[in-house]
Amino acid sequence: MQTQMRAHDWSTSGLGSPASWPQPLKTVAGLMLHCRTPVFLAWGPELSLLYNDAYLDILGERHPAALGRPLYEAWAEIRAEIEPLVNQALSGEPVYFEDAVFTLRRKGADEQAWFSFSYAPVDGPDGTVAGLYCNLTETTAKVLAEKNRQAETRRLYSLFEQAPSFMAVVHGSSHVYELANSAYLRMAGCQDLVGKTFREAVQGIEDQGYVALLDQVYATGQPFIGNRMPVIFSRHADGPPEQCFVDFIFQPITAPDGVVNGIFIEGNDVTEQVRTEDDLRKSRIAGLETAQQLNALLQAAPVAIVMADMHGKPLRFNPASRQLWGDHPASESIAGYAERKGWWADGSVRHGCRLEAHEWALARALQGEEAPRDTVEIEPFGKPGIRRTILNCGAPVRNLDGDIIGSVAAQMDISDRVAIEAALRETVTQYRTITNAIPQIVWATRPDGYHDYFNQQWYDYTGVPQDSTVGEGWKGLFHLEDQLQAAKNWRHSLATGEPYEIEYRLRHHSGQYRWNLGRALPVRNEQGAIVRWMGTCTDIHEQKLAQEGLLQADRLKDEFLAMLAHELRNPLAPIATAAHLLSTGTLDPEGLSRLSEVISRQAGHMTRLIDDLLDVSRVTWGQVTLDKNPLDMNSIVTEAVEQVRPLLQAKSQHLDIQLSPQRNLVSGDRMRLVQVLANVLNNAVKYTPDGGRITLRVVEDDSHLTVCVRDNGIGMSRELLAIAFELFTQGERTSDRTQGGLGIGLALVQTLVHLHGGTVRLHSEGAGLGSELTMVLPRLPQDDGPRRFDAGDALAVPARESLRVMVVDDNVDAARLLGMFVELLGHEVFVQFHPASAIECAHQVQPDICLLDIGLPDMDGYTLARQLHRIPGMENTVLAAVTGYSQPRDKQAAFAAGFNFHFAKPISAQQLESWLADVTRGRESLSASP
Repeated sequence: MQTQMRAHDWSTSGLGSPASWPQPLKTVAGLMLHCRTPVFLAWGPELSLLYNDAYLDILGERHPAALGRPLYEAWAEIRAEIEPLVNQALSGEPVYFEDAVFTLRRKGADEQAWFSFSYAPVDGPDGTVAGLYCNLTETTAKVLAEKNRQAETRRLYSLFEQAPSFMAVVHGSSHVYELANSAYLRMAGCQDLVGKTFREAVQGIEDQGYVALLDQVYATGQPFIGNRMPVIFSRHADGPPEQCFVDFIFQPITAPDGVVNGIFIEGNDVTEQVRTEDDLRKSRIAGLETAQQLNALLQAAPVAIVMADMHGKPLRFNPASRQLWGDHPASESIAGYAERKGWWADGSVRHGCRLEAHEWALARALQGEEAPRDTVEIEPFGKPGIRRTILNCGAPVRNLDGDIIGSVAAQMDISDRVAIEAALRETVTQYRTITNAIPQIVWATRPDGYHDYFNQQWYDYTGVPQDSTVGEGWKGLFHLEDQLQAAKNWRHSLATGEPYEIEYRLRHHSGQYRWNLGRALPVRNEQGAIVRWMGTCTDIHEQKLAQEGLLQADRLKDEFLAMLAHELRNPLAPIATAAHLLSTGTLDPEGLSRLSEVISRQAGHMTRLIDDLLDVSRVTWGQVTLDKNPLDMNSIVTEAVEQVRPLLQAKSQHLDIQLSPQRNLVSGDRMRLVQVLANVLNNAVKYTPDGGRITLRVVEDDSHLTVCVRDNGIGMSRELLAIAFELFTQGERTSDRTQGGLGIGLALVQTLVHLHGGTVRLHSEGAGLGSELTMVLPRLPQDDGPRRFDAGDALAVPARESLRVMVVDDNVDAARLLGMFVELLGHEVFVQFHPASAIECAHQVQPDICLLDIGLPDMDGYTLARQLHRIPGMENTVLAAVTGYSQPRDKQAAFAAGFNFHFAKPISAQQLESWLADVTRGRESLSASP
């Protein structure tokens, strides 16, 4: 190594030439080179490495490249392990480790090695730590040897632990447990013997001499062997004392100096063998008694018993056998029958003869066979013509060595039982046929409630495999919410015998839970004890849903009627008050004007309520008809917005309208589509707070037109969303009744949209989060523009300043008020209250327009219209129906009778004024209903 150090190129190392080394480095290097154990020195800032020849085996292939190189460069793979230790030594604190494991690369392969080593700081010339000195001793061989020894110890202990005999080791004169295997712990009934004395550990052992035996073995060094030794102790702390018998040995354990320092205990629990031997002894004693008892049993047994010896000679027929077989000869052995009966040793039948039932059983038993139970038809000996059904069986009689020493055959007359069972099988077959034929589920249980029968309808209904619900399996088919109640009711019926009845949801084979009515009655015997329970399940799902629907409909009806009464009284109250004020005659013109506005506004409100109710009637009876034409949705939106604009302004709400710049055509009824959109907007206004925001957006694609109305109002709950489109459904209303309605608006919207071939859906994130209604309608191609209608075919009168108008109504107040209004418009009015007087007036004045009620006395309005048109000069007189009958069929009947127009009561003043103006100018069609 010294030669190598002199020849080494130190120019690339961090140490420089050895001649330049400081004295401490030279001193430690000199000591290191003469050391016989592996030593290395790490010096300087880079911890450059110096080592002796003994260290070469550890370095392996790293030498000589490691000489003078930094420590962490030479041992890069274990840097993480040694760096904390190196830093500790460099801080001035020595480090020592024993049997530390490292992974080293030797001879081209990685291997684990163990070392005991020390790191010591080495001071430089200035007195500070300049490096560290490491002395190593490889302890790999020692560590591996210790591991092998421990493995061998564990193997021996495993054998000791798994031994079938009980084993333990006690130490010292007090016999303290050092070891005890599982068998010993089980026998002693204790899990924590180690550290306890023999006297402490085994309960109740003190006065039975075993402690003295241990003392004797410990003192003399002579083993003690015990056979069938009785011992009484408690296997459990609180358990009763038990007597056991053990075979064991107490074997002394001696130290190297020959002195006994412990005892090895080993043995087996032979309690069962001892008790078996005792039982055999007792059995021999009881044998004589048994023989006497057997003889008594044979005499008293109701079963026919025949015993034969090993040669087949019958030894005994008991009295019951004599009664069954009659005076059958029993003096010959079965072997003696062979030639006469044709029976041979193989049991075959010869010459067409056969053995009697008891003979056949005896013969089979003598051949060593357990003759199976079978039934035979016999004719008792000496009793011709009598046939009986016999249950027959036989078995060999063996001695203790297993040799056959005889045989026995037993027969029982079961003729009556066979007949009863046959009748019972026929009854069961009929019962099953009946229960499977009826459409209802039938089930039955034992008296304790154990389900043991279901008819075929049960399996068809539930779809479960046959017999899969026998016992308790049926419970899993009930709805989870019904299981507890059903089980409670069933337990009550079982305990009291009361009939069982409950409604529950049963899982159908489709996966749906359907409502069923479950019933069961007890079947009692003559003594009144319950012997069976018979039950049925009846599907009442549709009835249940119908019942719930009726209850819901009844509730909605009551709510609707209450709401309708309130809504109708609201406008009636101010109208009645206005009428009273008018009757006083004390109002000035301004007061009269305000009252007129109140009456007009409240009458309009009542008109809208009645119109909505009529629309509901049409929806209910499927009488909604549409006058479809190509329409521009933009114009529908504009007209609907005009209707709700006063409401928007009253609540200071902002309406954001987003329309397509192009025409979007749909095929529809203008009035109905305006009604739909106005209804949706009206809902948005009502359920949005003052100052809220509403968005109306129209979006088109190639085939559909989507209208979306979104608000930031009170929103809707999930429960309300599910029923929002049902009739009479209303959201929560405020105390001042400003929100909510009759609950018919959205139902009308859905019906009318569906009639237009569209869909409608409602969405809300929840209460307080606003609502969104989306309506999708089929879109027409863009080249299909709206049709234009001319009024040239309208029946018009020449334009002039004033018209002659005849008003006919049997309601005097209504007729006079309508006449007053028409007169205020500048027309000449003739009011009549009866059809006859109306015809007379028409002959005299030749009116230009007739406003006729339909429900007139003596002659309805349709007949009166026809009569008026027959008057010379009145063939083209314009007739308008003013009536409370406003169903589509009523309008059709009016037009068929010759009416040109149809007004529904109460008539709108603005509408009537506009219509009269149009008639005067002659430019509006008079044959269409508004």
